[in-house]
Amino acid sequence: MSLLALTNGLLCIAALAFPFSVAASNVVLGLALAVGLLSGIWWQGAKACWSDFRILSITFSAYFVLLLLGVLWSQDFAWGIHILGRHWFWLLLPILCFSLKDEKWCRYFLIALSTGLTLNLLYCVLQSFGYVHVTTDGSSADNATGHIGHIGFGTVYGTWAAWLLYMGWQTQGKVSWVYWIVASWAYLMVFSAQGRSGYVVATVLACAVLVKCFVGHAHLKKNLLVTAAVLLLFTTLLAVGPAKERLQGTWMLVSGQQQDAEGFWQKNAVAAASSRIEMWQTTLDIYMDNPVFGVGTGGLPSAVAMIKEEGRSASPFTFTHPHNQYLLALVRWGPTGLLLMLVLFFVWAREGWRLDWRASPTAPLVFLPALALVIHGLSSSSLEEHFSAILAVLLLGTGLSGNRDHNKQGGEK
Repeated sequence: MSLLALTNGLLCIAALAFPFSVAASNVVLGLALAVGLLSGIWWQGAKACWSDFRILSITFSAYFVLLLLGVLWSQDFAWGIHILGRHWFWLLLPILCFSLKDEKWCRYFLIALSTGLTLNLLYCVLQSFGYVHVTTDGSSADNATGHIGHIGFGTVYGTWAAWLLYMGWQTQGKVSWVYWIVASWAYLMVFSAQGRSGYVVATVLACAVLVKCFVGHAHLKKNLLVTAAVLLLFTTLLAVGPAKERLQGTWMLVSGQQQDAEGFWQKNAVAAASSRIEMWQTTLDIYMDNPVFGVGTGGLPSAVAMIKEEGRSASPFTFTHPHNQYLLALVRWGPTGLLLMLVLFFVWAREGWRLDWRASPTAPLVFLPALALVIHGLSSSSLEEHFSAILAVLLLGTGLSGNRDHNKQGGEK
């Protein structure tokens, strides 16, 4: 077996295990990274990314250089090193970009990932009926998100379901219905879970796919049918599903009617949203104390502890991130860090949106994870959150591998 085949095999195993075990997927991905580095696959992939996706490579490199340099002025050097470790899986991008260039292995990889995600949906159904139990925070019988947890569940499945929606539109015959049925199942589980960020991710990504399907295509009848079906599905899930009370609770807090919240899920939504707002206020206060360079990579927890000791914290909790990627970048590195992260998201999303989605089934895999992390970042540390970020890496690498030739033909715009 060649080292390239070994690397691809490890990637497929990791994709299959991804929804079920953090430890197992990390070990197998780590082995793939080690083999890729020792065999030279990583370096060949890095050269390919630099050659074919120059602007995207530059912005990614600049962001991670700032992440690394930010440790130098961090208020907590040890925690800064820990934060660097949370980003290790982004090193897989060159390997994915090079090794999955082979259409056969790319297909195997997507089959493995989709099989794992589908089996996990079944696992979550069993969990909702009490047949299996997990100890993951934010996952229970009435919030069935398996080992992923409700924070990342909606982003993972909202992104995957959007791609399935696109594949159903792209495919002819009865096979398209298989994609749409599985996508509908994924949407049902997303809107049955607690993560409200996931509702927004799933909805916006589905709309983005529908826009792509409409623009420049003549299949009007099919487009209208799929659009009507998606709107009906989402309307039904929001109207009669458990998501309704959670969204109502959030709206009550925003509109100042939190005292009118009734039932467990409305009150839970009010409490969760209130704690996020308090974290955001504390983070902004810390940034105002360090307005130019921020507190550095990893400096936030010690800064939170300090401001709490001074009695100036709006939050009663000590936290390591403020559940907001944009505030996290601002408080770590100041305006420069926030601007660089926004540029990264823009370049990444633009790169994926301008690809010809009709020419390659992997083209949407560049754009969809970018938009998902942009939205999810409003309520999480999306770029370094395990499940959401690793899925983004896997999908982005797959999308880049399958569209290197298309990007050359279209040129950098």
